[in-house]
This record gives sequence, C-alpha cells and structure tokens, in this order.
Amino acid sequence: MKNLEPKIFRKRLTIEAKYELKIDENIIKKFLIELARHLGMTILSKPFIFSPDNSKHPLHHGLAGFIGWVESGCSIYTWDKFNFLSIEIYTCKNFNTQKAVNFSKKFFKCRSIVSKEL
Repeated sequence: MKNLEPKIFRKRLTIEAKYELKIDENIIKKFLIELARHLGMTILSKPFIFSPDNSKHPLHHGLAGFIGWVESGCSIYTWDKFNFLSIEIYTCKNFNTQKAVNFSKKFFKCRSIVSKEL
C-alpha cells in the first residue's frame, strides 16, 4: 500500500485468538485499560462497551469494546459461542507488537493466538 502521508507514523496490529476466560463487560474494560498502560499509551476516553446480542443474528453474540488513546486506540470483538476474539490496535506511536500479543494471550488465557502487523 502506498504511504500517502509519510510525515505521520502509523502502525496497525491485528490479534485473533481462541480464549478460555469467561468474558463480561468488566473484563473488556479492564483489558483495554491495562493494554494501554502495558504499551505506554495515553488514555483519552473511558472504554466504550457494546454488544450485538439483541440483533438476532445467529453468529454475532458476544461483547465488543473500544478505547481512545492520544496515540489512536484499540478495539476488541468477541464471539462467545466460539470463544473467539479479534483485537485491532491502531497507533501513531511505535510499540512492541510481541509485547501486545503476549499480554493479550496471558490476559485472556488463550489456547491459540495469531497476529499480523501492518
């Protein structure tokens, strides 16, 4: 992909995993706040938590959340039926991707995890 604005640093990381932890709103909030601290990001907003459970879609059941950082932010989506999660980190500040993956793996007690940096 062509870099349309080289003066602005951007980094994206996608993490997907099969988890063992029982997830609720407080777990999502705690993860988003602790991930920010773990990566040295500056929290700009409280975590926003939402759920598509009332949509009656057969697959989209779980919790999702977003937190804004001065350096951009992070979103997480979970599918409780599959014990599957997807995390998207987008920043304008460099960070250690392996540190983010390891933190997520430990936090959610993941039995398998994959990641890709862009």
